[in-house]
Amino acid sequence: MKEGDGTLLDHCMLAYGTGNSDGNAHNHDNLPILLAGHGCGTIKQGRHVVHPKDTPLNNLWLAMLNRMEIKVQQLGDSSGELPGLA
Repeated sequence: MKEGDGTLLDHCMLAYGTGNSDGNAHNHDNLPILLAGHGCGTIKQGRHVVHPKDTPLNNLWLAMLNRMEIKVQQLGDSSGELPGLA
């Protein structure tokens, strides 16, 4: 879908996933998260990225907020912006 000088996916970020990797055990490790969109050029697409064990999911939310020019230092248990998105 056209939007300005690009497409809707060029200008958005869409996160899709779950808070549990194992619904029976309520396990919060190795969460399957899909991040779609180009974030106005701030996100490199077409990759599968695995982050270190115990990386807080809030690091992703923090990185997304900062890309929307909502500058925050910490969000919940975040330890900093999730690296490697660009």
